[in-house]
Order: sequence, then structure tokens, then C-alpha cells
Amino acid sequence: MNDREIRIPITSLKDYLNEVGITVTALAELSGVSRLHLQKCLSGEVDERNGAVRTMSDESMARVQEGLHQLSLQLKYVFILYNTNQEVVKRNGCRYCPGCVDQIKEQLSPYMSIQPFMEYALGWNRSKIRNVMDIKKGASYGNISQDDVNRINVTLAEVATRLDIFTLTKG
Repeated sequence: MNDREIRIPITSLKDYLNEVGITVTALAELSGVSRLHLQKCLSGEVDERNGAVRTMSDESMARVQEGLHQLSLQLKYVFILYNTNQEVVKRNGCRYCPGCVDQIKEQLSPYMSIQPFMEYALGWNRSKIRNVMDIKKGASYGNISQDDVNRINVTLAEVATRLDIFTLTKG
């Protein structure tokens, strides 16, 4: 093991993916492994046929490992731009860029669920995420500040780096 490697059991990977919002579908597609099989292995589901916990073959583990690397590479190129030309200034003087909502949805949705990622990156609760990201007629819609965008971009870089240094183990 080198200093740029974190050994993680495949069943623990699920917790991290859930925490940051990465979908099993995205990882399965990049790995070339069945989504259902990957989901069952990540969950440690018991096989009804023999009563044993579902496991992955060495070949599938290697493919998922490569999928993590590919996901890492793709996330490294996701970057949200705060566009001052689209900026709005609220009565309280706070500045926001509503155009970031579409960028976030378009760039992150192929890889992750927006809500868990925003909870992880910004510490927002579900209600705030919904108000800022989904309710277009609401007063809070698009209230994404420069600081929010910076934290999103830093978090994306951190997630990409962590995925790249994970080394999966079976147990």
C-alpha cells in the first residue's frame, strides 16, 4: 500500500457513494458491471440460493476499480461557473447566480443525485435544496452564491481525488 491509496471494502464503498450522492448506475455504467449485481454486492445482500453474502469476482472487482478511476477522471472536469452577467442582487445585498442551477443539474446529474451532493457539499437541508434548485416561482430559487459555487467545486475535486485513491477489497 502506498501513501496515495485508501483500502476500502466494497461494502463500505456504498456508504461513501450514498453520502456524496454518487449513483450506483453511474459507477455500473463506467465499470461495465450490471447495476443490479453491483447494488447487491455493495449492500452485502444475502443470496437466496445459497445463503451467502453476495460477492464479486476478481474480474468484476477490477472492473469496478477501473470504473472508480473513470468516474474520478470525469468528475475532475466538472466545474460550475459563477456568471456575474446572470447575477441578481437581493434587497439584503446578497448576490446570487440563478444560472448555476441549470449548470449544477446538467453537469452533476449524469453521476450523482443532486440532493445528497448539495447536503454533503453545502450542508443544506432538503427543504432549502428544493427551494433553491426546484421551485422556480419561489423567492429562494437560484440563491446560489459565489461562496456556494466555490464550495461545490472544491467538494467535487475532493470527491474525484478520493475516488481515485480508493483501492477496493473484498472484506
